[in-house]
Amino acid sequence: MTGPEADEPDPEQLRADMRDRWERSADGWRESSARFTAVAMDVSRWLVDAIEPQPGQRVLELAAGIGETGFLAAELIEPGGTLISSDGAEAMLRHARERAAELGLRNVEFKPIDLEWIDMRTAEVDAVICRWGLMFALDRDASLREMRRVLRPGGRVALATWTAAERNPWSRLTREAIYDAGLIDSLTMTPDPFGISTPEIVTGLLQEAGFTDIEVEELTIACPYAGVADLFAETKSLSRPFADLVAPLDARQIDDLRARLTEKTAPYAESDGSFSLPGVALVAAAAA
Repeated sequence: MTGPEADEPDPEQLRADMRDRWERSADGWRESSARFTAVAMDVSRWLVDAIEPQPGQRVLELAAGIGETGFLAAELIEPGGTLISSDGAEAMLRHARERAAELGLRNVEFKPIDLEWIDMRTAEVDAVICRWGLMFALDRDASLREMRRVLRPGGRVALATWTAAERNPWSRLTREAIYDAGLIDSLTMTPDPFGISTPEIVTGLLQEAGFTDIEVEELTIACPYAGVADLFAETKSLSRPFADLVAPLDARQIDDLRARLTEKTAPYAESDGSFSLPGVALVAAAAA
């Protein structure tokens, strides 16, 4: 094939590649769960509050990862309620099951579910939570229509996305460092985790899917690191693309990349070398 179509990524291959990356990064997410849970807690609590959980309800969490956000809702829908913790990666669900057992949660079901095709009956749940997952749906409209379909009339949806990459140094600085080192050809990613970056975009997507009573807010986060070595190790653990990228590098290339990261993070560094990288999330809620 020649022409523009030849350069367009195959959607099914993209989906398969993403699933593979999440499967292979699941152990890292479990190992880093304490830090990431703390970083994301304000966002997670906002989402749970936004669905207004009540005893006896059925709550679906999509792209749940190891489940921490949904677990906050699980105890609030007791007695009689059920949390359905779902993800497209079986390895994530395995860790979510283990974490739920550690927390003593007994009202959680675990189910592999794709964001763009939710394998559930129409009007089956009272609320849907999706924290930092919608951006990875290749067909975001389909994903939101599916969320609305499985919600009962008047049910609540709560989502989190990211604002523009420039407002999220926690991700942007590492991407810039590997780009400056000549290890990648572009600063953009497919799908773009910062592609739902404004209240207008979020509101428009929710309206198109038929949601009403839409509210959108910004919340800040801060990712703490003991130093560049900590950032490097954490990114390697959580991001399979980064881990695969640095695996074949020699010592000189690794040192060069670490030096670039040191330069990028210097404006945020404390005297002991630690730093906290900021970010800004968008959170949204609406009614079906």
